[in-house]
Amino acid sequence: MIKSGLKNLKIYVMIPILAFISVTLYYTEGIPDEVKVERIYYNQLLVSSGVRLYWLEEQTSTVEVGDWLKGNFAYGGPGNAEQGVICTLIGSNYTVYTDFIGRFRALKNRIMDLLIMRYGEHYGGLMGSLVLGNQKYMNEERAQNMGELGIMHILSISGFHFSLLESALKKLRMKKIAPMVLIIYGVFLDSIPGYRTIISLIYRMVGKTIKKDTNALTGIFVGMFLQAFFMPYYIFKQGYLLTYLSSLGILIFYPHFLQYLKILPSVIRGSIALTCSALFLSFPVILSFSPDFSMGVFIGNFILVPLYSIITYMSFLGVLVSGIPVLQTVLYPFIDSFFLLSFYAGRFFSSYNSSVNLEHLSLQYVPWILMVYLLLRYHKKRMVFTLMVFVLCLSLPFGTSVSIYSYFGKPYIRVIHNFRKYDMMDYRVAEKGFIPLRGDVSLELGRKTVLIKPHLIKKGVPSILVNGKSLSLSDELPYYRGVKKHHHILFWRDLVYKVH
Repeated sequence: MIKSGLKNLKIYVMIPILAFISVTLYYTEGIPDEVKVERIYYNQLLVSSGVRLYWLEEQTSTVEVGDWLKGNFAYGGPGNAEQGVICTLIGSNYTVYTDFIGRFRALKNRIMDLLIMRYGEHYGGLMGSLVLGNQKYMNEERAQNMGELGIMHILSISGFHFSLLESALKKLRMKKIAPMVLIIYGVFLDSIPGYRTIISLIYRMVGKTIKKDTNALTGIFVGMFLQAFFMPYYIFKQGYLLTYLSSLGILIFYPHFLQYLKILPSVIRGSIALTCSALFLSFPVILSFSPDFSMGVFIGNFILVPLYSIITYMSFLGVLVSGIPVLQTVLYPFIDSFFLLSFYAGRFFSSYNSSVNLEHLSLQYVPWILMVYLLLRYHKKRMVFTLMVFVLCLSLPFGTSVSIYSYFGKPYIRVIHNFRKYDMMDYRVAEKGFIPLRGDVSLELGRKTVLIKPHLIKKGVPSILVNGKSLSLSDELPYYRGVKKHHHILFWRDLVYKVH
């Protein structure tokens, strides 16, 4: 017992030490001699030197993503710590060249253009999103339906495509070359799930070489640690958090959910257990980007994920035969049928989808989880069920209230009345799913008349008047990475409560 306690103590001491070393090494000041172009923006470039990121202020020549720039660089200003950008560089006397890896990765854009040309923007855009990680041409309605059904993770975010490719190679009796194919594919995509797969495969191969037992759980932790250690800003990236937390949740909790769901038919038990285990650890991350949780995630994972698995396989085939007209002609009727089926199935099920507001759960997630764990530990299954029903009841949009959120620094207003929900945002910054606030909006909420007036500046907090009296609200919201509530007003009969 004492040895186990000392071992845990060493781990707790090492975690902050390693975090300090990671951040110190990454942000150690230094001006590189050459940088690689990662992304191109209107008036600046995002470039890298090794794992470090920089802004490059000027672009004096035509470059493409993957090109290397060699020249004279100097410090030009601060960067962005949250995005991992160390500083802004000013450069001159560039020499542009491309290495083999850059040319190899540049094929993604050419393949994407070929898919659009061969299969059209709708089908080609979906193929590119599933197997290339390029969501530029993704159909908006399809993306919205997938988001409402909670299956956006399959669009090259969670590593879904790597799992399917590995499974296909094993079924085709190509198990021996599967690791090499997956590593090449991971380098080609240059994504977080790709590098997670590469690290896990190398970990397994090293373990096999030295004749040590390896398991998937340790491999996930190794990948999670290495990526965060060398690129500490990854802990702020949604893709990094979702891909690792979802994988860990499945590996750790899937058998337990299967056991506790024995009363359900086996046809749906596996799907619900997989969904719940994947959400168990990633749930707070999902809620930090939106207070709403889609109940359609269970329908999506049970019906549409198997359908999109078939579509992903077809997308791989579509990429391979895109340059062979005869094979493309044979494959196209299958692509047309399954792609349309998934589109209309998504539209149908999203029409019956409902969401619940779980912002209170996102703030108190740890106490809820500890309570559930303790009840299960002492075999209080009925109490767990009662607790879940209680949480669901708290999440229903009952009562009358007005809330003001900071949505990545942009204010939006949520009005709830009689189980109906209205999300409004200034029309100059309104995003998909929000009602654009173009002028004064008057709402009759019970005995109250609420008037909402847009602010003169696009990121200013709209004015709210209740029966002609203005509420005291902040003029502008601070930036917050995700969604955070800043003002909440409750209405009860003739009373108005400003909670915060």
